[in-house]
Amino acid sequence: MKRELQTATKLTIIIGSDERRAHRPLYEAVLEVLRAAGVKGATITKGVMSYGRHRRIHSNMNEIAMENLPLIIEALDESERLEAVASQIALMLGEHGLVQLHRTTTFKLPLAEDERSAG
Repeated sequence: MKRELQTATKLTIIIGSDERRAHRPLYEAVLEVLRAAGVKGATITKGVMSYGRHRRIHSNMNEIAMENLPLIIEALDESERLEAVASQIALMLGEHGLVQLHRTTTFKLPLAEDERSAG
């Protein structure tokens, strides 16, 4: 199976796990915005330690002090779609997160026979 390289854009959003918007976790609101914008897919990864501009360490090493651990939300899609949704999310987050767009390269797998016939 031959794999082809293709260019893509990756959207990375970093927020604290304790951040909320309208009484709901902020990460849920972000995922809803991505889904509503038609972004092909997104993954949320939980970090184990971080610090930000206030230099306060957030860690899961001490269960008593475990708070606001970092969440990394990543999505891959076409540049135009991600640029539009990134602006919307940056406004939504304000000072409560970081939004990044990266140009990247991915491997494109050829469609399986049943996927070709369904399209």
